[in-house]
Amino acid sequence: MTDYNKIEIAKNVIAELLEKCGVPASVEFEESITKGLVFNIATTESYLLIGRQGITLHSLQILSQALVAKKLNSQEPFWFTLDVDDYKRKREWLLKETAKAAADKAKLTGRAQALEPMPNYERRLIHAYLQEHCPEVYSDSIGNEPYRKVVIRLKR
Repeated sequence: MTDYNKIEIAKNVIAELLEKCGVPASVEFEESITKGLVFNIATTESYLLIGRQGITLHSLQILSQALVAKKLNSQEPFWFTLDVDDYKRKREWLLKETAKAAADKAKLTGRAQALEPMPNYERRLIHAYLQEHCPEVYSDSIGNEPYRKVVIRLKR
């Protein structure tokens, strides 16, 4: 069950944080069955909030969750996702398409396919997608942070 009082507090905390950062934006709330509570930030300066591969957005989400938890002063955490101009939804689609294409290429050539280095939450998404949708391939993460990447190989 959704607690609309907590949602309104979280929305206000996020809006206040953005205001203090000097980023003009509006915060909209939506509830998704798969994603849970999502606060989508609409702004003309989305590049400031997203950062390279969403690193700034990820940090902003962690900071927002900590501030909301402090404001609520509750024993139970209040989890939500932060997005900017639907960046995460678009990035997730792109990552899945990239993983599917690399898996198809690995099946066609029989050689391992390496993807670009990416943050751990994006690698996790690719591993889960491939495990569910491409049973003939498997994936590993190789390298050291921040250059760690996913390698897709054909199962023998």
